[in-house]
Amino acid sequence: MNVFRIIFITALVFILCTPTVYSAEFDPNEDGLTELSLERLLEITVVSASRKSQSLADVTSAVFVITQEDIRRSGATTIPDLLRMVPGVQVASIDGNSWAISIRGFNGTFANKLLVMIDGRSVYTPLYGGVFWDVQDSLLENIERIEVIRGSGGTMWGANAVNGVINIITKNSQDTKGTFFSGLAGSNEKGTVGARYGSDIGENTSYRLFAKHVDRDSTYMTTGRAQDSTRLTRGGFRLDNAASSSLQLTLQGDMYGGTVGNTATIPTLSYPFSKTVNPSTDLLGGNFLSRLDWLQSESSKFSLQLYYDRTRRDTTFVKEDRDTVDIDLQHNLHFAKRHELTWGVGYRFLHDNTAGTQGVFTLTPDSRSDNLLNLFLQDEITLLPETIRLIIGTKFEHNDYTGWELQPSARVSWTPVRGYSVWAAVTRSVRTPTRSDQDVRINLAVIPPTPEIPLPSVPVMIGNRQLKSETLIAYELGFRADTSQNTSMDFSLFYNRYRNIMGSEQGIPYIEGGTQLTIPINYINLHNYQSGGGEMSLQWQPLEWWKLKGGYAYIRFYGSEVEDSRLSTGTPAHQATIRSMCSLGRDVDFDLWVRYVGNNRYPLITETVHIPAYTTMDARVAWRPADGVELSLIGQNLLEKRHIETVSDFTVMRHEVERSVYGKVAWTF
Repeated sequence: MNVFRIIFITALVFILCTPTVYSAEFDPNEDGLTELSLERLLEITVVSASRKSQSLADVTSAVFVITQEDIRRSGATTIPDLLRMVPGVQVASIDGNSWAISIRGFNGTFANKLLVMIDGRSVYTPLYGGVFWDVQDSLLENIERIEVIRGSGGTMWGANAVNGVINIITKNSQDTKGTFFSGLAGSNEKGTVGARYGSDIGENTSYRLFAKHVDRDSTYMTTGRAQDSTRLTRGGFRLDNAASSSLQLTLQGDMYGGTVGNTATIPTLSYPFSKTVNPSTDLLGGNFLSRLDWLQSESSKFSLQLYYDRTRRDTTFVKEDRDTVDIDLQHNLHFAKRHELTWGVGYRFLHDNTAGTQGVFTLTPDSRSDNLLNLFLQDEITLLPETIRLIIGTKFEHNDYTGWELQPSARVSWTPVRGYSVWAAVTRSVRTPTRSDQDVRINLAVIPPTPEIPLPSVPVMIGNRQLKSETLIAYELGFRADTSQNTSMDFSLFYNRYRNIMGSEQGIPYIEGGTQLTIPINYINLHNYQSGGGEMSLQWQPLEWWKLKGGYAYIRFYGSEVEDSRLSTGTPAHQATIRSMCSLGRDVDFDLWVRYVGNNRYPLITETVHIPAYTTMDARVAWRPADGVELSLIGQNLLEKRHIETVSDFTVMRHEVERSVYGKVAWTF
């Protein structure tokens, strides 16, 4: 880390925000300064950790909440950019519309050990594992908060919630009445517009409608401008009905369609044995979700959720059409004064049609249906009122790939005094094989002929239907506190033991079709790893109109062949972030966000790419000239012209994130 640069930036933050020009009698309220909301850490409410509403003081997981204030004042235009503020979350831009995002390691094009949901609807793709972030692009002003759980969430949320869970929670339509419009444009943003309208239907029902269109330009790559632009339009609705204080119904859904550009390197059997193409990916999808919450009594609550999701992606390598139906029933029950039981059952049906590209990417069979059945239960036992709680539970899950899986956990929480909380946990979670892991055939590259081998040699990745689930035993310890009225802190430590991590093993080469020497590379359960590290986050509000938030994360991997594994090396050991939020006047905001990301390296088939450390800063100035109107100017990545964050498995081109600036107008009436 460049120490002098960090010292300079920190000093700049303090100089720009310290009230040196005011007298001792200065009263910020009388002079028109706007107060920032004071967030008491342990009073923040979350629902994702234990599938119920609880204060952070009672949570036995490492949790970070991105609030609506964080979203508005960050200047971020995408959900991945927002996640950069969370310690322990690795975020790297692959190109203009693709992201590598993980928690506590294993980052890459498809980070398959992280579960992501929107209002409880999973957006984890069962084809490759991971998330297509280009289509998770809702109107940011509709988001109430983003809950990020670092560490295993398998007991509550099932397979693939190995290293963490991200739940994006949208606002109740009761809170979005009226009309909202926003528009932004800038150096990389050709034009993004959003609109929302909300109102009441009768006495107990409210609704909202929204639409958003994104037109984002192509970005910079080492060989020049890439064809990775984004043209995406989305629209949706939400309806909330509270027929009584004990019965609430939510109906919501959205649809999207558009095109994103891609750059791919495709192997060929003729000279020069590969070609780089710039095709476009056509995107189309939609979903519908209904949820019924029934408070049967003060000690009993039922929740029933049903959703349908339709996805279509037409890419260079494969055309995927996927339908998902999911139903989930949950019951929260208090009994015997000391017990709070959360249990539930769920069923998911998935069907896909996946027409691959012959000679590059194929799936056999090209259509498949899968079923997922689960039963979970967790008991929270009060051992000493308001002081010690024990939480034990497990998830039983059956899938069509590996059969039954068990994901138990044991957690304990200790509150020695009010405002301080210590917790510890031991959990087991699994990552089940994906459709691609079992059924794929990929031509990875073509090695030119030589006098010794007169035919082109083709390394071919081949799926394996005998794969077992990858497993994790995680040990965690955490501490959080509101140390004073205006200072909060959160620390967590972890030690992870991974088993049966998927790797590859070369088989016996053979001549195929008389035109190529095929070198089979088979997926197998090959590696055992360990990782350890910790995260911390701090919040300090020295003045009513000035708030500082910071965080730091460290991680290290151990184990056989860890130095050569792309799963473990695509993660920087050190990350740090600090944000300053200032309300300089009644109508003016000034915000700074500085980030440091350590160096790392990403092994590809042909080479290992070394990615240097970088430090960057975003700045935001906002002015409210009239009620309901906000004008803002945002600069991103201001400290250097551009930098690389990660590489793609599918192209030899290297995307770099550029310095950029954009302006935004938001109008609520």
